[in-house]
Amino acid sequence: MKLLSTALLVAAAAAAVAATFLPLSELLIRLTPDQPQTAYVTTGWATHFGGTKDEHGPLFGIPAVVAAAAILTGVRWRKVAFAGAAALAGVTGMLFVYLLNAISFHKAGNIAIDPGLQAGFGNGVWVLIAAVVLAFGAVAVHPDD
Repeated sequence: MKLLSTALLVAAAAAAVAATFLPLSELLIRLTPDQPQTAYVTTGWATHFGGTKDEHGPLFGIPAVVAAAAILTGVRWRKVAFAGAAALAGVTGMLFVYLLNAISFHKAGNIAIDPGLQAGFGNGVWVLIAAVVLAFGAVAVHPDD
């Protein structure tokens, strides 16, 4: 069971870190009728509007990476693995709520500008959710200290 728990914890931590580099949210918007749609993409480390990087974008990746580090430390101690899994679940949950609000706001505020507007969650959110499931699975099979 120790080997399975270790493998799941490492996979959860790796998935959590990898998710921060994937798109967390994506918005495709046409600002004027004669323009092609521009992509507005947020990752854990930057926000890009077309080819322009927003220098003041929120760094969602930091708490996810800290939680991943706690998950890795949990290979040795079950309680730390549980704390890391709980931290990652909290980070993921808050990020999900934040992005849900931002996506809804973009849709409601910009649909008149571009009826073809597309906004939604990126793959990074789903990978973070999978990392949470892996982390709690690892805690469930982790041998007691």
